[in-house]
Amino acid sequence: MLAIVLQHLLSFTNSSFSTIIPDVVNGLEELCIEINEFLLLLFGYLKYLFALLLMILGGMTLLKVRGVYLMERLRNKSKFDENESFKDKIKKTHVILGMAYMFMGFGLIFNYLIYILIWVLEPLPDKLFFQFIDIGGFIEPQYILRISIYDFAIAPHEKTIYLCLAYISLISLITITVSIWFLSKGGDMLNHPKGSFSVFIGGVMAGILAGFTTCLPFLI
Repeated sequence: MLAIVLQHLLSFTNSSFSTIIPDVVNGLEELCIEINEFLLLLFGYLKYLFALLLMILGGMTLLKVRGVYLMERLRNKSKFDENESFKDKIKKTHVILGMAYMFMGFGLIFNYLIYILIWVLEPLPDKLFFQFIDIGGFIEPQYILRISIYDFAIAPHEKTIYLCLAYISLISLITITVSIWFLSKGGDMLNHPKGSFSVFIGGVMAGILAGFTTCLPFLI
């Protein structure tokens, strides 16, 4: 009698798990579909926010140059024309920096900067994340291929994994861009030059792991 009861319990448990597990998996896949749609929509907004940030940094640099130039001219009007080193310093550093960031901001809006970055950064040996998870051979090569190339993804969660890495890639590009601006301004991040350099190194490492170009196709 006890054996019959246990047999019925086991059959009921197996049938329950056989119906619950597919429902849970399907629910997670549907959740991933919603997440993917949100992440793709968010890329469009972040593109213009990133472009606005670049133009703000460029505008701040050019306005500061103009202010320093006028103050120096008023302070020492008679000798200002003779101070060629001051003029050269402004032209070679801050003016070029400001114009470069303005150029990148407009380039991001009109997409030509994205194509330039893809062409320049594509040969770099990055996306080491996929090489790390391939160590030991525990994951099938076809699955790694599907999560490492967005167009090859089949299941929604595979696209979610790729989009998460794309966001890490975007954050790394923003971090590198902003830290370079602070370094060129004298390293005044958190009142410590090493802070700018540490953030820059962190952005580079994140870009190497997730890929510098992973996010770029989603910004077009």
